[in-house]
Amino acid sequence: MAAVVASGIVRSGARPPVAIRAGRAPGEARGRAPKVRVAFPVRLTRRGRLVLLGLLLVLATLVTGLVAAPGEASSRPGTPATAVVQPGDTLWSIARRYAPARDPFETIDDIRRLNGIADYTVQPGQRLTLPGGRAG
Repeated sequence: MAAVVASGIVRSGARPPVAIRAGRAPGEARGRAPKVRVAFPVRLTRRGRLVLLGLLLVLATLVTGLVAAPGEASSRPGTPATAVVQPGDTLWSIARRYAPARDPFETIDDIRRLNGIADYTVQPGQRLTLPGGRAG
């Protein structure tokens, strides 16, 4: 039986060194494929993978929430502006007081529509909802 040694000399009956025989590294088991080392040697259980997935989803949600531009829903109004009718007030005087930049006729129509007023009379102490004016 002939064996090849690292120097290339053939010896009869001699066994080659272990490191050269069959291309195995020293300490490797016979009959098994060599283990491949991974750069990130972490083994996760099923629960660990689910926790990691949950954390990634939370992180993605936070980043999306911080980056997203605010929509129209963020500028929702609070409680509507109201006015209590004082003695001597008319729809005209309330419209001029609470919406001086608008046409009083349009403001009066909006006040009547918002409050369900059929005619143009208001009573002292009556609470009126105003169309986007300031609260009073």
